[in-house]
Amino acid sequence: MAKRAKGVWMAMVLSAVLVAGCGSNGNGNTGADATANSGEGQGNTQSSAVADSATTTNADSTAAGVANEPAAAGKPASGVPANVTLIEGWYAKGEDGGYFAALQQNYYQEAGINMTITPGGPQISAMTLVASGKADFGISYADDILLARQQGIPVVGVLAGFQYSPQVLIHHADDKIDGFADIGDRTVYVTPGTLYWEYIKHKFNLTNAKPMAYTGQLVNFIKDKKSLNQGYITNEPYALGQQGVDVSLLKIADSGYANYADVLFTTEDYLAKHPDVVKAVVGASQKGWSYYLENYKTVNPFIKTYNQEATLDAMDYEAEHQKEFILTDEAKANGIGTMTVDRWNELQEQLMTIGGLKAKQDVTKAFTTEFLAKP
Repeated sequence: MAKRAKGVWMAMVLSAVLVAGCGSNGNGNTGADATANSGEGQGNTQSSAVADSATTTNADSTAAGVANEPAAAGKPASGVPANVTLIEGWYAKGEDGGYFAALQQNYYQEAGINMTITPGGPQISAMTLVASGKADFGISYADDILLARQQGIPVVGVLAGFQYSPQVLIHHADDKIDGFADIGDRTVYVTPGTLYWEYIKHKFNLTNAKPMAYTGQLVNFIKDKKSLNQGYITNEPYALGQQGVDVSLLKIADSGYANYADVLFTTEDYLAKHPDVVKAVVGASQKGWSYYLENYKTVNPFIKTYNQEATLDAMDYEAEHQKEFILTDEAKANGIGTMTVDRWNELQEQLMTIGGLKAKQDVTKAFTTEFLAKP
């Protein structure tokens, strides 16, 4: 499955968001969603248009018996179903499985929401579309939200699908690397400006590492047995395994980078005007994640209708390998999607240290857990 190569939000990206808010079509390449195909999904041109039937498909099965499933989401106060659009950060995939499960299992409908999920892609920016009011919710990262707010773009995270990012640095299995400090002078294929790489370089003093621009192709990594390559634990290792390449991983989460991933976000304005809708969407999404974790093989065929290039085997692999990042001890104790001020502050300090942020933001405005149901 094609995956985004997450990079830093440069000024050009954020300028595009600001322009979009003034009436552009909001469909430009932001640079943060650079194509990163890894052997699957080559040439995927999934557009933002999704078949109408996909937004109304209703399954009969329920999520009975799923651990930590939140209580039913409250409906919008008006009693009239609210039309809501959610823009993915990339093509339809298992990383967003909870939202698709909520749609397939009618959780949004039961909460009074007519939900449309629209896939993203290299020419589609969820941040741009939500900031400009062309979509109601999007999916991104906590660091992107802080950087957007620095530019005066008032987006707010309301649910963190992943407590820790599933991003990794991949190396050949027979190349002994026990930790980030062992990278030494190796070549690292990574998108220029990637924030977690800037953090890792600084923390582990990797002054001799040789970063090379990652093009989305893995051929250079495969040839260079002493190199590393950015990726997702849910994606590139699978693609490489299909090619007979044995790899080991350094999890970005183990570096200490405090980022939340798959963060559902909206704008301050939408939240203020439609708190009942936000509550309904968040509650139904939590139920969807609880269902997807245990029943992903039921949901993945539905996701595939949004992304024909994806294979069910790859999505099943993705679902299995992302569980540890979703259902952490924090999520078990406080509910799927939970976030804390301490983590947001820690992330902000890290971004300040590497120059990603120039000025501190009020993190209490960058996210809220007000609408999350507790276990």
